[in-house]
Amino acid sequence: MPASLRRRPALPNALRALRHRDFRLFWLGAFFSFVGSWVQTTGQQWLVYDITRSEQALGLITFIGASPMFFLSPFGGWLADRSNKRAVLIFASAGLSLSAFILAASVQFGFVSFWLIALLAFFGGCISVIEIPTRQSIISEIVPPEDLANAVPLNAMTFNSARIVGPAIGGAVLQYLGVAPCYLLNGISFAAIIFAALAIRADLRSTGDRSASLRESLFEGISYVFSNPAFRTVVSMMMTTAVFGLFYISQVSPLATTVLHADESGYAALFISTGVGAVLGILTLAVISHNPRKGLAPLVSMVGVGSSLIALSFCSQLWQAMICMGLMGLFGSGQMVGTNTTLQYFSPYHLRGRVISVHAWSLAGLSPVGALAFGTVSERLGLMTAFRIGGGVVLVVGVIALLFGKSLRKLGSNSNEPTETEEPVTEASIA
Repeated sequence: MPASLRRRPALPNALRALRHRDFRLFWLGAFFSFVGSWVQTTGQQWLVYDITRSEQALGLITFIGASPMFFLSPFGGWLADRSNKRAVLIFASAGLSLSAFILAASVQFGFVSFWLIALLAFFGGCISVIEIPTRQSIISEIVPPEDLANAVPLNAMTFNSARIVGPAIGGAVLQYLGVAPCYLLNGISFAAIIFAALAIRADLRSTGDRSASLRESLFEGISYVFSNPAFRTVVSMMMTTAVFGLFYISQVSPLATTVLHADESGYAALFISTGVGAVLGILTLAVISHNPRKGLAPLVSMVGVGSSLIALSFCSQLWQAMICMGLMGLFGSGQMVGTNTTLQYFSPYHLRGRVISVHAWSLAGLSPVGALAFGTVSERLGLMTAFRIGGGVVLVVGVIALLFGKSLRKLGSNSNEPTETEEPVTEASIA
């Protein structure tokens, strides 16, 4: 048989990064791990609201879990650039798995409490400080530069596809088996990403400059981001959305039970709707990943986030809220993944972990601040009023950025091609 007939059929352009063996393994491992994480999130939000009946408590758990990211994110990026990424990913996943097993046992044997959940949320947040920039910076080491803009949204699709599958499983498990199995499934799911980390053939050892001091290394990434007008704009936009827009995800339980009078299945449906929208948004980004104008996606998406959150504030029926949650997922993923793609695609290879850590701080570090603040606003002024205030701020800032963010709109012209992204990918990483 001619060799040409034995070749594997070409993947569609939107999936071209999946032709690389290491990326496929990483993609699948991350997907199954994220499914478990969303199963736990579904069960844990229900549990916390059931224990406390407080929107503020939901925001507080989110804040406690992400507070390490707020304070230590640059340090995590520094470690990601200097550490063996394979080892970090394995040990971090093992630690998160242990935390899930402890919570499963606490629920099953009756010693669970709000403060135990908060303590283990803080523990998980400390691990995430280095796990998130490490996991995201691995992508640029297992795909070649020409496929990086396609790999980033495909990688994000694992998280957002899991937002469909995880809450569906979590809602069913919660309704028929209770909360403890939600934690148990999450603990088991980390085996997938550990296996993927062990199976990747690419060299994931340190790429950072070990001669630089800690202080110099930490501030090098931050100063690089905020000295670049386009990067400064896109990160500032993400900070605004993180504080004023993304708090809605911590308020799904009171939205479902108090406003919409839904049961566990309706509660899970809201999560699933967000995931469906997010996947559609990411698939759109993957299809247009060849477009050099990377800055347009976060600009347009931010306006969509603000508009959708305002629309959500006027919903009184489950189906209406599902549509708006789907739009929030679509535009929210567009801004988050568009920002991540922009930063990874145009940042120097040796700074990528620290640049990603700035993005992680703007997203994961600041969103709990919004969750805590708007949890308090929800209790005092009402959940729908909180949605209107947050959505209004995001919409106004998004429109201003779209109209006046010239450097970000033009990012991708010939004078703004990526620099130092040409780190080779070994043949062993391509199947």
